[in-house]
Amino acid sequence: MTWFLAILALSVLIIIHEFGHYACARIGGMHVDRFSVLGIGPVILRLFTWKGTEFVISAIPFGAYVHIVGMEPEEYALDEKGELPKPPPGTRNFRDSPLWARLLAIAGGPLFNYIAAILIVVGVFTTVGVQTPVATTIASMTVDSPALAAGVEPGDEILAIDGESMLGDGGPKVIEATKAKLGQTIELEVRRGDAELVCNVTLNPEPPALNAQLAARVEWTAINPAEATVLGVKWPFEKTKQQLVGLWSLMTGKLDAKVGGPVAIAKAIKVSADRGWVDFIMFSALISTLLGMFNLLPLPALDGGRLVFLIYELITRRPPNKLLEERVHTVGMIALLALIAWATFNDVKGEPPPKTWATVKAQFDVDVAKLEARGCRAKGEAVPAATAVPAE
Repeated sequence: MTWFLAILALSVLIIIHEFGHYACARIGGMHVDRFSVLGIGPVILRLFTWKGTEFVISAIPFGAYVHIVGMEPEEYALDEKGELPKPPPGTRNFRDSPLWARLLAIAGGPLFNYIAAILIVVGVFTTVGVQTPVATTIASMTVDSPALAAGVEPGDEILAIDGESMLGDGGPKVIEATKAKLGQTIELEVRRGDAELVCNVTLNPEPPALNAQLAARVEWTAINPAEATVLGVKWPFEKTKQQLVGLWSLMTGKLDAKVGGPVAIAKAIKVSADRGWVDFIMFSALISTLLGMFNLLPLPALDGGRLVFLIYELITRRPPNKLLEERVHTVGMIALLALIAWATFNDVKGEPPPKTWATVKAQFDVDVAKLEARGCRAKGEAVPAATAVPAE
């Protein structure tokens, strides 16, 4: 069921994107001859025609698409005179529309994604409240994690590091505290069920210090509708800033991350659905924001790439070379499809399983380290002599 919700959510967000192009093209007086409200590829069902637009369902039941007559470069030479068919009365082809209308039609998709994200977040903030981080938990650890070797377990809640409280934080404070003590042995206080434990953890000499995936434990705090609206409007733009900073770090080599395709996105939405409907809705708002943001990047074949040519026309007061524009978008589309195919292949393939001998050795090292550390002790319990750290 959650897989179905994940695919449905992603499809709905793409439909919203395409509806934005359709609505803004209609506002600009353009002729939209087809709107596939569900799916891509060959048409399998024609629903109805309204104001010159044929609404259809296509063969591949994922996403949607809108065809604005005259927008694609190859449509500039449909006959010997290079003319397009006459549009219905009261409408224009894309190429015959004023510049403001063309800008609006191209930007309409990302614009509607941002509007959808704002409406979703404002609705959640108004009805449920805002998330306030109260603690950091250990979501998972690799077999070579020093925390795992010291006796820390997934699900443990981090209370303090060397006596400094980590409560009221969703992870950043823990990351900074461990980064400042790389290579040192720290006292990590955790809560496991009803028990409070202290674990002596020798951090890695290089980041990541713990080899652990951290997760924030949050609580929802009610706020008034006015504050919810202000925060909801800011939310997608704050997320956009965070994503752009992360993207820049990835491009400059400061961040090592894996590029995910549609399968990875659907998996992430499914995980959010497994956590509950509020997480599912908020993550859908994030995906809507990312759809808008990535489509605005100035890359060929994306909305942002098309906007670059329109902005060039706005500045120079003359249209760009149509042949050049066609070639740029064609190459960009091929590159984009190749990237999507590569990312999807990696999503499906997954990480290669570790070699058996390496797994056994890593687990043996963990077990030895646990025996040497003698595990975690109850808070307030005296430090065993064998593990006591001599004073400097």
